[in-house]
Amino acid sequence: MSDKTMPTSVRYYERLTYAGVAVVLINQVVNWDRTASRFAEAPLAFTILQIAILCIQIFWVWLVVHKRVNWARWMTLCGQFAMMFLIGFGFGVLAIKGHAEGTVFEFALLILMTSFYSLAACLLFTRDATMWFVLQADMNSATSAQTPQMV
Repeated sequence: MSDKTMPTSVRYYERLTYAGVAVVLINQVVNWDRTASRFAEAPLAFTILQIAILCIQIFWVWLVVHKRVNWARWMTLCGQFAMMFLIGFGFGVLAIKGHAEGTVFEFALLILMTSFYSLAACLLFTRDATMWFVLQADMNSATSAQTPQMV
């Protein structure tokens, strides 16, 4: 595989992750009353937090897709399954206690977002994607072995 040819599965990871981000933004627009109430409580903190989360997600995708950092790929998978567990467990506890807020549409958006993120994380472990990350790791180790060490 050429160093410049990005595998299809990695491209789909990037697209699905951005689609998940778009679903989150759509959820905030659809549930504007809840978003506006959070903004009213602390406008500056809410704005900074929303921008920071978006920037971190964009940086993470760049780190995985364009920098081909293998540990970030593994953290993506572990983080996604941890989030699925927390969302599922938390929603189950709230539903059992009768404190679950939100609409059916909001729940559908949550399932859609989680599906996008889960599928995207799994795409990072297809055969061509694994080779994409392994070749980068091999190139980095070869470069560091050729660099003379200072004593």
